[in-house]
Amino acid sequence: MTRVRVLPDAEAVARYAADMLAGLIDDARRDGRELHVALAGGGTPRRAYELLAAVEGSWKHVQLWLGDERCVPEDDPQSNARMVRESLLPGARAEPPRLHTVPAPEVPEDAAWLYGLQVREHVPDGVFDVVLLGMGPDGHTCSLFPGHPGLDVAQALVAPVRESPKPPPERVTLTLPVVRRARFTLLLATGEEKRAALARALAGDRSIPLALVGDGLDEVACDLAASPAAG
Repeated sequence: MTRVRVLPDAEAVARYAADMLAGLIDDARRDGRELHVALAGGGTPRRAYELLAAVEGSWKHVQLWLGDERCVPEDDPQSNARMVRESLLPGARAEPPRLHTVPAPEVPEDAAWLYGLQVREHVPDGVFDVVLLGMGPDGHTCSLFPGHPGLDVAQALVAPVRESPKPPPERVTLTLPVVRRARFTLLLATGEEKRAALARALAGDRSIPLALVGDGLDEVACDLAASPAAG
């Protein structure tokens, strides 16, 4: 069953995510194993990465991935890779983690195929240790949008997205089976505009992409504004 943790505000949600990730990173280091983490885009995750960089020490055993990416150049303000580089990597107190970015982003089909090859090569059995998710007001997560064909992808690890209802229209995303298989999945949701979709997802409304993660969603960290109990 998905655990729901309600925190006072977006800063507290970001702090909780940073502390959670730091704990998982420390556990993996103590156990002598690599940790593969898929990161989310968005304002609250960005703040979590800033906070995580300030507290985490060794990153040698950590490999970072993008849960989704916009098909824009890596220096574009809309690029998730740029956001991670700006928020997490500069503040790393030791050797920074390896960040796997999406190659050939100008063509989503090529980008998805090449990124899928990277995942298959480096992530054992294609199972991420941690997937961090965000959510839009429509209930989309990663770049998996309501009614979009990408929701039906069953075999590929990474899927191309065209005609996204949210700009930019061309993207790549981890697929639902990959998100479901992760060992630990944490959703961050902040803001009143997320409340209705979060409530519907937790109630099992399968028209909401987040609901399709099902039992693969281990925990939700939301602020009071986004909490379904506040509605």
